[in-house]
Amino acid sequence: MNSATHDNDFYAWTQEQAHLLKTGQLHQIDWQSIAEEIEDMGRSEN
Repeated sequence: MNSATHDNDFYAWTQEQAHLLKTGQLHQIDWQSIAEEIEDMGRSEN
């Protein structure tokens, strides 16, 4: 799987992160960016 970065191809990055989560490849997850995205979603719902 190509390693898409959060900043250069957001859609590909989201698909890659979802795949990694679903397949249990937790050591490859971009935890920092996922945490930031969750925080941003929370702020937008407030």
